[in-house]
Amino acid sequence: MLLRRVIAHFRRQEWTAIALDFFIVVTGVFIGIQVSNWNAARADEARARAYLERIVADLDADLAALADRQEFWRAVSVYGAQGLEYAQTGAAGDASHWELLLAYFQASQVAEHVPVQATYDELKSAGDLELISDLEVRNALARYYNFSGAGTVVERPAYRVHVRGVIPLEIQTYIWDSCYASDPFGEQRMFECPSPADEARVREIVDAVATDASLMAELRYWMSTMHVALLIEKNRTASATTLKQKIAARLPGMPGSAQP
Repeated sequence: MLLRRVIAHFRRQEWTAIALDFFIVVTGVFIGIQVSNWNAARADEARARAYLERIVADLDADLAALADRQEFWRAVSVYGAQGLEYAQTGAAGDASHWELLLAYFQASQVAEHVPVQATYDELKSAGDLELISDLEVRNALARYYNFSGAGTVVERPAYRVHVRGVIPLEIQTYIWDSCYASDPFGEQRMFECPSPADEARVREIVDAVATDASLMAELRYWMSTMHVALLIEKNRTASATTLKQKIAARLPGMPGSAQP
């Protein structure tokens, strides 16, 4: 219809009408392109928001896991310090030999922390990092998820292997069944329990552990590693909290976001 009208105007040499038709065509094409670009930008913005909302959920899971692991590592460290003190001084304080034996075993426990980063990995593999237009947020994500200190918090210490080769299996089985619990989410708990053996036998086992110089050297190393792991995870907690705040500030409507 428009083409026929343009041809008719041309034949009649109606140049003003031709110019007006041309303007209408160009304006229509321009508006169409702009609408298409606007729709694409809105779609990209929606995808970016969905990614960031999922990352916030991942960070919440990370923060909960970090809190649990730090609590567990502190308990492991207390047990280890108690065992080292007895080995170095022979002083047990108010602790019984069963409590010392339990401390030597529980000091060998480990609790890994692996960040939840499925969303970030998906973002990278899909080539969608550019959807996060805020460079500060994008860089903060890269720093958080490309963390080089993860090996410190997943280590299996030599002390763990060796002390469990010294403590009799039936004692270890009793500890697992009566002094320890875990759940499908990786959370572990250690607690007090009565001795399963007579005092003389328990003392003999404790002395075998405490007088083993190489075993105590391994325990000292493990306690040092626990201290470093706690420092690392304290920093990780701060990083996760700051990253979550940066994202929330750029997502209107989310808890913690900046108000307009």
